Amino acid sequence: MKILTFTLILLSSFFGQCQNKNTEADKIEKTISTFFEWHKMGGEFKGNSNYFVPRYSGVSNEITYFDKDSLELFYNNFRETSLFSEQYISQLKSYFDYYGKSIGPKRKPGEIVKIDGLDKDIVLNTFEPEEILNHLNEGKFDLNYIIYNKSLVRFTIRDEIKLIFTLSKIGDKWLIDYIGYDNSEENSFGKQ
Repeated sequence: MKILTFTLILLSSFFGQCQNKNTEADKIEKTISTFFEWHKMGGEFKGNSNYFVPRYSGVSNEITYFDKDSLELFYNNFRETSLFSEQYISQLKSYFDYYGKSIGPKRKPGEIVKIDGLDKDIVLNTFEPEEILNHLNEGKFDLNYIIYNKSLVRFTIRDEIKLIFTLSKIGDKWLIDYIGYDNSEENSFGKQ
């Protein structure tokens, strides 16, 4: 009788943990699906499409930085979603700090300015975001590893398009820390 009771308690505990993991996996997949919807609708540009404003020093025509206030509005669009961690936003800041150093000299009024690094989809890190966003219904979550408050997820659209997400659980929400590609295949979309 004691063995039967112990076995039932052990099985109950095991199934409870499996059920909890499935619940967490569902939350993670919901976060990523909501992200895709938000991004497809252009959520990062909410309220303004001109966040990347170059600023020049008053002494010369040399660039000094992207306008920090404009960028902060851009970052706030990410914060307001409750989908992204501060780690992700920190990566965006590093991105703009890097490209802010190479914008080049001040242009004449009305002259078209091409800023390297801003001619691609920054969030999905690709020049062809439509290859992902127009084919989301073909995709599936095929890996989801959860270790305590961290998760590694793969979303596969085709053999050559496999997105990798890392997420952190903060409070009761799973927030995106990183978006990239599974480049283990030779013809991976992320190697473009």
